[in-house]
Amino acid sequence: MKKIENVLLFLTLLFLPTQLGRHFWPDFSYIYSLKIDYLSPTLYFWDILVIGLLILFFLQKPKINKLALNILLFFLLSQALSLFGAKNTGAGLVRLEQYAIAGLFGVYLASNKIQDTRYKLFVPLTLGVLFESWLAILQFLKGGTLGFWILGERTFSISTPGIAKFNFQGLEFLRPYGTFPHPNVLAGYMLIIMLLIRSKKTFIGLVTIILTMSRVVILVGLAGLFILQKKNIKIIMIIMIILSPILFTRFSSLFSYDNLTILRREELFISSWNLFLKNPIFGVGLNNFISDQQDLVTGPSRFLQPVHNIFLLALSETGIIGLIGLISLFSFTRHYILYPILFLGLFDHYFLTLPQGYRLLFLVWGLSFLNLKLK
Repeated sequence: MKKIENVLLFLTLLFLPTQLGRHFWPDFSYIYSLKIDYLSPTLYFWDILVIGLLILFFLQKPKINKLALNILLFFLLSQALSLFGAKNTGAGLVRLEQYAIAGLFGVYLASNKIQDTRYKLFVPLTLGVLFESWLAILQFLKGGTLGFWILGERTFSISTPGIAKFNFQGLEFLRPYGTFPHPNVLAGYMLIIMLLIRSKKTFIGLVTIILTMSRVVILVGLAGLFILQKKNIKIIMIIMIILSPILFTRFSSLFSYDNLTILRREELFISSWNLFLKNPIFGVGLNNFISDQQDLVTGPSRFLQPVHNIFLLALSETGIIGLIGLISLFSFTRHYILYPILFLGLFDHYFLTLPQGYRLLFLVWGLSFLNLKLK
């Protein structure tokens, strides 16, 4: 039974960055007759692996990390309370179920022995970084996807409307997605996993981060290199000088007064505050930001997405109670990887809204109880 558990753990970590799943589309997952992925009940292949892993684990009557379990239960309760009176209870239950599966996986990791966990995690996480890196590089070179739908790679090209692109010297380049829903999520995953395992074998992940052109992740990555790679500071400076024209072009667009990204995020910040004021204690309901936002935003160019800040998102959806629950996840653990997650969470929402995001969050959260560094 232990061997089967080890195989399932290997596969669970290997498939963590994938999004292969079966979507279902009940009425509550539609807005303006459009299917909204955030609201859709989805059975992911990763979920099946985790459920199988947990069943085998509990059948062996192991010693559970009670602190991790109690923190998770408090977090889930704080999120569930927001659903009383929520506009879209179904969407909230979808997110609660996803948090429960990913959170129990974190409890599983927290309940394992350090020496066993280090060996079991290093190989599958490294393989995941290598695969996603090569897939992203090939997407960038081709200007489109490669057909790995079995792993959840979506089908698109550089000409697909709304696809993420980067302009340099009059040329358009596709920002690679890997098997992720957005380049920013791919970049965040690469950064966190590389900081966790800190292996030279994953150096290619740095190339992937640059290709995604994710501004915040690039800044955090550079800061990490200066802190962790002091011996190679000259090489890092040379690389920065070589890349400076591209990075300057990417970052300078932020200072345009009509930058669409800034305007949209400002709109979402305002919406989040207005939603918080509707119910400061319990919020408008877990995973209800988009459902309630449609009543606040008018005009033909409505941008229906969660606010790009995990703390504002928690505050607006689950109120002060839910925010306390979220903060409790980080309050009883000490791990250096949590700090980049908290910082990235100030500028994006995927750690709470997208499958690879909250899987990654609870992976690091579970390991933080072991104060584990994979070397």
